[in-house]
Amino acid sequence: MEKRTDITGYLLVAASAITFSLKGIIAKLIYANGLDPVTLLALRFSLALPLFWLTLYFYPSEKTGIKDLLILAASGLLGLYGAALADFYGLRYIDASLERIILYSYPAMVVIWTTLFFKERLSPKKIASIIMTYAGLMLALKVLGGTVSVDMRTGALLVLCSALIYSFSYIITEAISKRVSGVKISTYTMTAATFAFLGTWRFETIPSGAGTWWLLVLLAVLCTYVPVLTIALGIKRIGAGRAAIVSFIGPVSTAILAYIILGEKLDRMQITGMAVVLAGVFILSTEGKKKTPTG
Repeated sequence: MEKRTDITGYLLVAASAITFSLKGIIAKLIYANGLDPVTLLALRFSLALPLFWLTLYFYPSEKTGIKDLLILAASGLLGLYGAALADFYGLRYIDASLERIILYSYPAMVVIWTTLFFKERLSPKKIASIIMTYAGLMLALKVLGGTVSVDMRTGALLVLCSALIYSFSYIITEAISKRVSGVKISTYTMTAATFAFLGTWRFETIPSGAGTWWLLVLLAVLCTYVPVLTIALGIKRIGAGRAAIVSFIGPVSTAILAYIILGEKLDRMQITGMAVVLAGVFILSTEGKKKTPTG
């Protein structure tokens, strides 16, 4: 029975990584239909939000205090609204496969944040992983090759900013997860971000083509709701450490799917960079369990 639970957990985490890896690819297809990032994100979150509230209805939990609600709202505005905005603007300038590699560096940023704000010890293993992660990013972005275009530099900086913002909100979410269920965290942060996007969008542009709407529904359901739900269920079965290792399939599947669907190609230097980033994050994921900050 335990073995079956483990297999189910691994499959759920793998499903989360693969479905989330489609996000940048579908966004690229929507951009080709003339939509801007703000309209895309406002509609993506609006279409996904009812699914989260429906899930919360079937998985109720204890009432959440005002203080925690405010923290969750701030986390949603920071980690979902701010990070998603920077990420999707960055996707206009760089390939989906590169975007996924940069985003995957966020665990190294989490380590830096916890060291700065929570005085967590920076072990040699963590230092090595941080160095490897950013060395891999430099290779993937060809920083030392002298071939970085203006578009790549702009896009990379935006996505890197997105990863930085998300990593900070991740610490907030991890700290509050001791008191609030994962379903509530997802629903409340999504709600705050959705209203922020609707306020930014102001209903100025409405997509007209049926093809664009189908892509938006796919982005909202398959690349937003499904990954969040499956990763939560998967972590519950196999734990966060093993889930982090399985999620390595994400950047690889993005590169493969981006090649098949969009015709994107990574050269040898970029593939090497991706491998080094994955190795750096792998070292972090095998680090002993850290004490979660609660302040």
